[in-house]
Amino acid sequence: MRRHPVIGRRPPARLSLVAVLSLMSCETGPKDPVETASVPAPTPAAPPVALEPAADPAAVARGQALIDRFECVRCHDIPGREPAPLEKHCVRCHQDILAGQFPAPPETLREWQGHIVHLTDVPALRGTDRLRRAWLADWLHAPHDLRPGLNSTMPRLSLGTAEAADLAAALVPDAEAAAPPPGAEGRGRELFGAKSCGLCHRFTGAPNIAPAPKLPVPLDEAQLQRGLAQAPDLRFTRERMRPAALVAWLLDPPRHKPGTPMPKIPLEEADARALAAYVTEVPLEPLPAPKPVQRLPLLDRRVTWAEVEAKVFKKTCWHCHSDPDYARGDGGPGNSGGYGFAPRRLDLASYTGIASGSVGDDGKRRSVFAPLPDGTPRIVAHMLARHAEVEGAAPEQRGMPLGLTPVPLTDIQLVDTWIAQGRPQ
Repeated sequence: MRRHPVIGRRPPARLSLVAVLSLMSCETGPKDPVETASVPAPTPAAPPVALEPAADPAAVARGQALIDRFECVRCHDIPGREPAPLEKHCVRCHQDILAGQFPAPPETLREWQGHIVHLTDVPALRGTDRLRRAWLADWLHAPHDLRPGLNSTMPRLSLGTAEAADLAAALVPDAEAAAPPPGAEGRGRELFGAKSCGLCHRFTGAPNIAPAPKLPVPLDEAQLQRGLAQAPDLRFTRERMRPAALVAWLLDPPRHKPGTPMPKIPLEEADARALAAYVTEVPLEPLPAPKPVQRLPLLDRRVTWAEVEAKVFKKTCWHCHSDPDYARGDGGPGNSGGYGFAPRRLDLASYTGIASGSVGDDGKRRSVFAPLPDGTPRIVAHMLARHAEVEGAAPEQRGMPLGLTPVPLTDIQLVDTWIAQGRPQ
């Protein structure tokens, strides 16, 4: 089984967040805040949404089976499910290494601790009954960046719309409760600043409200850092959370999700309803259209395997795509399969391995350097696709590294040039 950490550089020193779930330029930490206008243009009021009934028991059963198939416990803690063994638990493995508790020689731990950046924190899948099932199904099928403080996102799995709906049914099986009367949005706007909501949460597209200088409750440093990392962008709350559950959540988050870093803020129920009204009703500016990904021109200088190996393939790629003997395990999901993906038998840890290619859907070997219809080498297209996913697009090629920070365009340019030059050693 694999026992190596994800390899990469530390985020910039200005970063004070704990690094996630979900799957490279490890030089980039959490995303910078998006500038928003102080007075967003009004948007039409959303029509009333019908309460969600209990999920179909057959769909729930299918979804429970999909939790196993997609190996959700390799990243997330799920009530009633045994966690993955340490050698296959991507997050706990990294946490144990950083804490000095992983069973490895001290000098090896020190080396790994200097490299681990990604997948050190993810939300547990508890309290999911507060989510709208329809939103969760859409998001699982086409995930977007929900938690800006994490430098990883939910990976784009090989998940059809029907499977996503079944997974959502398993995670949110119960019927939705009726919401209490809405509160006063104006009062909610005042509370949003007074309760320092903006210290942890981004609210993309909403008016800029200066938070109070400190939280209304004391937090230790570890809980604060986890809260900063896991805080979702509130822009998506109106589609993401059930209204009644949102009010209950604001009143006492730990009661509904034990272990959450979200603290219990002193609020009366009227205050919670007012905050919920503001978060779900304030007009928002539209999101910008995804920016096109720029494939850089080939370099004029010579590029060798040693350079692309050091700068690209030995950073993060090999952790999921490598020979089992080299990785001291199964070679990773990109080699032996995992997370619902079939084995691709792709080894990016050596020149011979990458030259042998991967296994396609037809079960036959194929070159990862072969051009796709637009002329882009397959391996380059996958790395460029990760940039497109971060922009909010869903390209045909699945972005690599899966759910992690994209490889810098200048490093992709190195690989592109190396391939064009005949892949010199």
